[in-house]
Amino acid sequence: MDVINYECRKKSMKNDMSFRGQKKGEQLVKVYFKHWISFVRPVLVFLPFLLVSMTILYYQALLGTLILSLGFLIFLVGLSYLTYHFLIWRWDVYILTNYRVINFDQRTLFHRVVSEAELVNVQDTTYEVKGIWQTIFNYGQVNILTASSGENICFRDVANPQMVQALIVSVKDKKDQTKD
Repeated sequence: MDVINYECRKKSMKNDMSFRGQKKGEQLVKVYFKHWISFVRPVLVFLPFLLVSMTILYYQALLGTLILSLGFLIFLVGLSYLTYHFLIWRWDVYILTNYRVINFDQRTLFHRVVSEAELVNVQDTTYEVKGIWQTIFNYGQVNILTASSGENICFRDVANPQMVQALIVSVKDKKDQTKD
């Protein structure tokens, strides 16, 4: 089986997109990424690294070359942390097609879990918005219950979860109607 690549590439027409591993006759309905607010925590962790390294750079004449090297090292560690978490955040991709839902869950740089379910096997979809931040910024998770005995699919930290859930139900209903 061809491994599905989460990177979608645009073809000549704006609405005509495809991805590696796409089945014959399968059309891409929507690609979802994690909400930007879910990346704020790694940025907040990076800020003290940046602050310490900038303070060392500001006082470099008083502190000496060895401390300046330490400040640069602190900055590189913080930047590496931020880059790592940015890649994990950006490579989490959720795809909805006219045949299936696909979840690319990037857990670490070298650990990806890909889950998919055909729309005919989707039994129920729910969305969940918890807490004040998810309510204010309108993001949450969409849970997709499947008929298979495998793991259910969860779109985490997706923007507009109620719209995502409604679109999945709409595409599934359309698929069920054309099947009859």
